[in-house]
Amino acid sequence: MLYPLSSAHIHNGMKLSELAIGQSATVTAVHVPAALRERLRMLNVAEGGKICLLRRAPFGGGLLLEAAGVRLALRDTLAARIEVRFLGEETCG
Repeated sequence: MLYPLSSAHIHNGMKLSELAIGQSATVTAVHVPAALRERLRMLNVAEGGKICLLRRAPFGGGLLLEAAGVRLALRDTLAARIEVRFLGEETCG
């Protein structure tokens, strides 16, 4: 279960859900319960890890990411709980 995200949890930087297709970023913080944080870590989405946004589903349905060779889909609501530091535009995949 995800709990409401208050402004106290977001320090500075952007959310993963704000990346555009083809942009890459480094994960700076993951604001989810410990069990979900561990599952994301196993999929290479963890602090210090590089991610790349490959596609967006229509109507805010979700995101297709690549993280250290692993492709995964995340709901937009979960992506909004992951802080990133923008690295730039680069070829993904």
